[in-house]
Amino acid sequence: MKMRFLVAMTLATVGWVAQAHAHGDVGSNQGQCLMKIGPDTMSFTGYQPLKSREQFCDDIPDAGPTIITLDAQQDELREMNLEMRVLRDVGQKDDNENLEANTEYFSPPKKYKTGTLTFDHNFANEGKYIGLVKAKSDDGSKEYIARFPFSVGLTATKDMTIAIFFGVLAAVGFGLWYKNQFVDKKKKSA
Repeated sequence: MKMRFLVAMTLATVGWVAQAHAHGDVGSNQGQCLMKIGPDTMSFTGYQPLKSREQFCDDIPDAGPTIITLDAQQDELREMNLEMRVLRDVGQKDDNENLEANTEYFSPPKKYKTGTLTFDHNFANEGKYIGLVKAKSDDGSKEYIARFPFSVGLTATKDMTIAIFFGVLAAVGFGLWYKNQFVDKKKKSA
């Protein structure tokens, strides 16, 4: 029985790691949202000023006007042409598949000497999206691409899934503890 529990916990952990990896090149480090782009990093912050003052760094809580700011951490990226594209995730196998038709937002390549790229976009629909940030040197010898899937307006479902998962995990843990403490001891003493 304990072996089954350990196997279940291992599978659950693998599932959560896979879900965490699902956000592609975006992650959190010391309270700052960071995006890996080639050997460099950019900080990533999103706001929905009409909804809340809270910032986010992966999924966008609701559809509506959104401000996203990307800030290059290294000078190399400030010397490169940066472009930002948001695609609707329609299950395409490759991001270039129907690129123009799937593009929700596009910021053409240009240099950002301050390293800060900010864009406003009104996400009219909830759903799944893909963010693409490209950095390319003037001579074309270096090109870095960061890809990060995210959702808009689907965070309540994700939060509910997490709550249910941990609720079930707690119930299983309590059940195993109860069985070990009371049921198994009664069988041994009888």
